Amino acid sequence: MSATAQHAALTGLVTRILGAPTGFYEPRLHHAGVRSGRDIANESLARISLTRRADLVRDQLDHLPHGTRRLAGADHPVRTGVTGSGDALLVLAWTAADLARERAAGARVLGRLGIRAGMRVANTLPGALVTPGSLLLGDVIEEIGGLDVPLGAIDSDAAAKPAWELIDRVQPEVLVLEAATGARLIAAAPVTRREWWRGVIWLRRGAAAMPAPPELPGFSGWQRTWFAVPEASSFVASSCSAGHFHVDEGLIAEVVDPSGAPLAGGHDGELALTTLDLDTPVLRYATGVAARIVASPCSCGESGSALELR
Repeated sequence: MSATAQHAALTGLVTRILGAPTGFYEPRLHHAGVRSGRDIANESLARISLTRRADLVRDQLDHLPHGTRRLAGADHPVRTGVTGSGDALLVLAWTAADLARERAAGARVLGRLGIRAGMRVANTLPGALVTPGSLLLGDVIEEIGGLDVPLGAIDSDAAAKPAWELIDRVQPEVLVLEAATGARLIAAAPVTRREWWRGVIWLRRGAAAMPAPPELPGFSGWQRTWFAVPEASSFVASSCSAGHFHVDEGLIAEVVDPSGAPLAGGHDGELALTTLDLDTPVLRYATGVAARIVASPCSCGESGSALELR
């Protein structure tokens, strides 16, 4: 999406928020001097205060079950997920339109990572209550036209044995793994050559640090990372051959200082995300992820906004 198209989408989002008021964002827009979609520009966006996770949790607890971010008149949610637990638990909910948006974003992000129609893609992600999980990934693989092979969460050595039996029977070209369960699966891999094993996609959720990937016996293909910030989008960015992260076109990414002021490329700050087309939007969500904007164009040759994540 070009900068012009993104600006048009942002204008449309602000128009929707002001036309179908949300108790959460309408006051923030007014405080920033934004009275209509025509008012929004990069400078106006920067004046809108950052949205922090604690703000979302507090709003939700005060206005159960989903808080006041949802646009008035939006369809009812058809699926829920969660992040956090206890007093910090945040319930996420999607309408059918939201899920369609996430599937389209997932197809773009995983397509950039190398998933193609006809591929077999196995994963060790948890189930539907944790976001993003195997249910959402399955939706995306179906959207792309691949075969989804959920292995279940590998939470014990005993669970790894049948997972490898299934992997070696179905021979998926790509495995989608997260650090905790993926490392356990890899450690239990029977040693053999797997010529059909072409790639590994590691899932990074939000600010959680990514450990160094383990040795992969019988594997000589590529490794990439899928970056998710569930409060904003399950499909934020994909890593490239240069190790940078290319942001999906359905989001605006900023790197900001502690006050929320945007930083120029090459300066370290906190990643803030704005979703452009959700029924429960986030504006300038402070992710807690340390990042810097990479000078354009990225050395990998891909176009679009690129980041270094710390």
